[in-house]
Amino acid sequence: MPDVFSLSAVFDDHMHLRKDGFLMEAVHKFESAGGTAFNLVNLPDYSLPPVGYYNSIFSETIRLADIVMKESSIFSLVTIGPYPLDYFYFEKAGMDPVDEMTKGIDLASKLIEGGMANAIGEIGRPHFPVPDNVVGDCNSMIRYAMEKAKDVNCAVVLHTEDLDKESLMQLEEMAYRSGMESSRLVKHHEKPENLVWNSGVTASILASRRNVHEALGICKSFMLETDYVDDRNKPDKVIPADSVPKRAMMIKAEYENWEEIFYNIFINLPSKVYGTDKLA
Repeated sequence: MPDVFSLSAVFDDHMHLRKDGFLMEAVHKFESAGGTAFNLVNLPDYSLPPVGYYNSIFSETIRLADIVMKESSIFSLVTIGPYPLDYFYFEKAGMDPVDEMTKGIDLASKLIEGGMANAIGEIGRPHFPVPDNVVGDCNSMIRYAMEKAKDVNCAVVLHTEDLDKESLMQLEEMAYRSGMESSRLVKHHEKPENLVWNSGVTASILASRRNVHEALGICKSFMLETDYVDDRNKPDKVIPADSVPKRAMMIKAEYENWEEIFYNIFINLPSKVYGTDKLA
């Protein structure tokens, strides 16, 4: 492992793995580049039957995290919950999407309360235009997930359209009304330029060189992610599994205060967001 990482954890806030993907090849790629921990987020699998769907994908995500920690030195957090596009999957099956996705949030909360997972997500709204009634239904499920997160003391990871200042403020207000801390609300795939608004919502930024430079030019309070999808037909989707540790190496080479930056984005902020002491 590179000496650059001897003083810090290197945490990827958003990664997906599949049993039929590269799986441990991807994990070892992350590990050998200097990565020490990641947040494993469940992937939708619409080849599964809709009845018992969430039991299937949640248990699979938890199982994959167990494999990762048994077969590598990586510590894995686990995030489980209804993906926004599940709405259309259940609708197509002739089922009530809100009812089914609400049950998914309930199951995720129960598993988190039992210590099997760490956060609800990635929930939210589709990232493309949809009818107003779908947006309304999705917002109601975001609010419900926040209420459940408050009850079980966990974070919520959001998948939404690109946000602006007003929409970030709306999410903060939703968190306030639910009783959860807005800092435990994570905007996955956040734009680095949104850091200028100093929102209470935690930003998780795709770990490209450009994004890291832009984000560090604004503040040091954000997390980094790959959103790695683990698809053998599309290697390195969304960006390669070793991108976060490579960006850590870049930070160390280019910023004199790299130790402070490492502590902020790889240990301090994610530890507070996910309520864990296992990242340091």
